Amino acid sequence: MARQATAAATAREPGQAVEIAHTLATIAFETRSARMCRELATLERAMRPWHDAPVGRDLAEILAPVIEGS
Repeated sequence: MARQATAAATAREPGQAVEIAHTLATIAFETRSARMCRELATLERAMRPWHDAPVGRDLAEILAPVIEGS
């Protein structure tokens, strides 16, 4: 799913990427999966073009618990 979200961001579908990331962040937080955290970091890089947009701020908010917990 993380790769799907990154593919959505690469395809210029940031809203879809954030929707997928919402589910992923919950799973990553609960499982503490290092692999999933790496994939989310890749997604975060793919979403950089939108970091100042509302969708980028939503992603940052969604990922904050995962980043802080890792």
